[in-house]
Amino acid sequence: MIKDIVVHLDGSAEDEFRLSHAEAFATPDGAHITGLYTNVLPDIAAMATPDAAAAAAAAFTELEDAARAQGETTSARLLERMKRSGLPVELARHDLRLGEFGRAAASAARAADLFIATAPYRGGEGINWDGFAEEVLSDSGRGTLFVPPGLTARGPIQRILVAWRDTHDAARAVAEALPFIARATRVDLVMVDADPDGSGAPAAAMARHLARHGGKIEAKTLASEGMSVPQALLEEAARGAIDLIVMGGYGHSRLREWVLGGTTRDILGASPVPVLMAH
Repeated sequence: MIKDIVVHLDGSAEDEFRLSHAEAFATPDGAHITGLYTNVLPDIAAMATPDAAAAAAAAFTELEDAARAQGETTSARLLERMKRSGLPVELARHDLRLGEFGRAAASAARAADLFIATAPYRGGEGINWDGFAEEVLSDSGRGTLFVPPGLTARGPIQRILVAWRDTHDAARAVAEALPFIARATRVDLVMVDADPDGSGAPAAAMARHLARHGGKIEAKTLASEGMSVPQALLEEAARGAIDLIVMGGYGHSRLREWVLGGTTRDILGASPVPVLMAH
């Protein structure tokens, strides 16, 4: 069961969409929702050159005080909004520089069943939370639900597409998605361009495993036929009127920094439905 959800809030209009998904996932089991409010403080290093740092110090202090005061106002508004759900809720406020939130969010996600954030790589106005999303996915060890911008929850998750590969990350994502898989009316376990050397056997084993958890599973093998893997998966999701995509959050290390792989980035940047990922 899902009993503990953390949802990212930043005071923007996207909060309402993220909260709608948190409440939809929390309602069946009466889960607790924690709103992780990221109140961004000004960064003096980004405001002035070293030569002008002294002159900027007074202005910086004033801006930081104003940001903290605004944080108080926004915190009160968000908590009032969360309480309207009738679910058990709390607000955890963090006043930090933009690059410092990822670590705090990953830590909070480790002590929860699900973390909810807006899908990255969509551009748009406002604060860029792409690095934040990457850090939560790579470092939390738990499932992260990425919600497309502007998408309100449309009811219970009924149709799920699992993008299956016989890998650690895919297995982690499936494990995090088990509460949703068990309740879904249909789960498509999909492999794209499966090798002809028997690589379908692990998919069959996973299908049996999920069926034992109550999942209504159909295993499928897709041929990409010139499309990219993300394109093939998203087209299959559209054909199946899928409500949720489940897949591993693949990446690699580069100069001590974890970097998302191309398929992961492309799905997050284009999926019209929520994506549950784990790494």
